[in-house]
Amino acid sequence: MRQTIRLSALLLALAMAASGADALTIKLGSIVPKGSPWEQALRRLSAEWARISDGAVTMQMYPAGAAGDEADMIRKMRIGQIQAALVTMSGLHKIWNGVKALSYPLFIRDDAEFRYVMEGLWPLIDRELEARGFKAVFWSTGGWIYFFTRLAVTRPDDLRRQKVWVWGDPDEILAWQSMGFQVVPLSSLDIMTSLTGGMIDGMMTSPLVAASNQWFGVASNMAGLRLSPLWGALIVSLRTWEAVPANLRPQLLEVARKTGVELAPEIAKADEAAVAVMKKYGLRVNEIPPAAQAEWEDVVSRGLPLLEGTAYDRAALAAARKIIAEYRSATGKR
Repeated sequence: MRQTIRLSALLLALAMAASGADALTIKLGSIVPKGSPWEQALRRLSAEWARISDGAVTMQMYPAGAAGDEADMIRKMRIGQIQAALVTMSGLHKIWNGVKALSYPLFIRDDAEFRYVMEGLWPLIDRELEARGFKAVFWSTGGWIYFFTRLAVTRPDDLRRQKVWVWGDPDEILAWQSMGFQVVPLSSLDIMTSLTGGMIDGMMTSPLVAASNQWFGVASNMAGLRLSPLWGALIVSLRTWEAVPANLRPQLLEVARKTGVELAPEIAKADEAAVAVMKKYGLRVNEIPPAAQAEWEDVVSRGLPLLEGTAYDRAALAAARKIIAEYRSATGKR
């Protein structure tokens, strides 16, 4: 695999030289809304890469789903139609499903815990992605995922009466269905039309995403239950990354990772602001009573075994559990 990738990178570099091209143009796809903090961060990074490389490495942006949804973008990267993508766990798991260990509902409790687990697990994730032909140049948090639904949800039975969008992962669909939930797999680009047409009643997403896409206009109830961290990574095809001049790669990687670090607090603030704005336009935030919280924890604890070894990589889950246990022991949390 590595020899094939290196050969592809060499051929790409030779083709550029033969054509007299002075710059490597990286076509970058994302589903992030135009003008969002994510898109702004990508544009800053693009400008920095161009500055550092004196124009030798440039980016061409395709935001807001212009290059398709996350599954489409991964496929297009594999065949060379685009060279990079900003994707969430839902896209990354198309490359390696071990990334989903960080996104199981109620598995990780807060931002500090997520950062600790991610830093501990990242070397494994980075290695597995690279072995499959992708270079992750940064990762960052994107807020937290909640239920947004047409009718109020506080307990599991409230959600069971509504149709909820999920990504089209067969094992995950089966697990939700086995717990009595009605789930509808769709492309993320079809959510709004499916909401207005009655095909779905809600989704699991972050406040900023719900606000940016105006989904809360139909799914106007937000359950006050943090399901899992929303996180993602900027990935570049390894053959493209290895076509970047070797002396530039460390500098480009450094500024990319700085971008990921700076993006996290921006998203946290934007999430809070999004909730405040949506509440002014009719969003209802439904708090979860302690008894209902216990019901949710029971439901998801029974659902996880159905996914281990299929949708969720056993080794990655074991590593994540170990890191979480270390963190909670060190901080006195249970």
